[in-house]
Amino acid sequence: MSGHARKPNHLPEPRGPYVPGATDIMLDYSIDGVFLRVYYPTNVGKDDEDNYRKWIPWISDPSYADGIASTLLLPPILINTYMWWTGNPHIPVVYGERIRKTHKMKCVILSHGLGGSRCLYSMICCELASQGYIVFALEHRDKSAIHTYYYQNKEHAKQDSRTCVRYKRVHLNKDHFTKRNKQVNLRSKECCKVLDLILGVNAGNVPHNVLDDVRYCEKRESNFKLSDLIGCLDVDNVIMMGHSFGGASALLTLARRPELRLGVLLDPWMFSIKDDKLYEQIKQPLIFINTQTFHISSNTEAMSRYMTNNNREMYTILHTTHENQTDSVILAGSWLNWFMKKLDPQMALRINNSLIMKFTSTHIGYPEDVTEHEDLINEQSRNIEKGLTKPWV
Repeated sequence: MSGHARKPNHLPEPRGPYVPGATDIMLDYSIDGVFLRVYYPTNVGKDDEDNYRKWIPWISDPSYADGIASTLLLPPILINTYMWWTGNPHIPVVYGERIRKTHKMKCVILSHGLGGSRCLYSMICCELASQGYIVFALEHRDKSAIHTYYYQNKEHAKQDSRTCVRYKRVHLNKDHFTKRNKQVNLRSKECCKVLDLILGVNAGNVPHNVLDDVRYCEKRESNFKLSDLIGCLDVDNVIMMGHSFGGASALLTLARRPELRLGVLLDPWMFSIKDDKLYEQIKQPLIFINTQTFHISSNTEAMSRYMTNNNREMYTILHTTHENQTDSVILAGSWLNWFMKKLDPQMALRINNSLIMKFTSTHIGYPEDVTEHEDLINEQSRNIEKGLTKPWV
């Protein structure tokens, strides 16, 4: 097959100067370990026509398809039919490629929301990686992910005998807050373990990746090595990011770990931390980026308590819904608030990412040149004044 063969159906390719890579990491033969996907910049040329051969499917295996169906209360045949019809859209990352090591990389820890996974935010992660960041995207084991798994021992790993952790629905009753608060505390502990991984690897303490033991059927080759990260991570400027339930998890982690430099909160669901008074403990600069339909009074009132100084910013992107900060709106279209006028999903994500880049540039000096992002934000501001569109406020 020539290099000009047809690319698979895929998510939009990122706009940054680097081609993003990705790999999966699992620590410890236990549910108490962590499972994450790492997105990072590579040395691969953007004009290499064979990059797509290393792209990976968005739904990694049938268990995740079943997890999506169960989480959404849909018959599995609908998800499987979608996968068949679309060819299971691919993520435009060169899987297992070696990491680009020309500078100390800014690190981002990402906590997903309810019904999320390590790939649900791949568009944001790929964009950040294409700009030179390294993103550690968790797949939480508190039963909030659509599906995840671990291995109980090395022999199970060799045989790919997985112990599954399935999504558990929490009902709206008198115990709802107690159960969610227990979950958010577990999620924060997992985020802390990822921070410890970053600090440890940078210092030369390289843990074993359990997935190296697994005999994958696909036999996908990988040149990525955790040891390549030694001394290459900027541990003084680690960014904690989260979406929805992950936003609450991020805030709790910021309170627990002062080593974290910044907080990026995407539509944070504040319910699970409503009694914790974290706003009195968190000292780091924060940015809240909300979608219009999640900008509800109880949630925004809780967020407003954190707006205590000039290092805090809050935005709401108009004509957007909670799904706009995930891949799902690109993959399956908008299914929330059907009758609301909506912003083009790719533009919504560009605005979202530009706000992140401008914020990080202000506080940690990266990226150094944010002219493109400032121009996009200013252009949208002018459009509001002209009455042409109201994409953000």
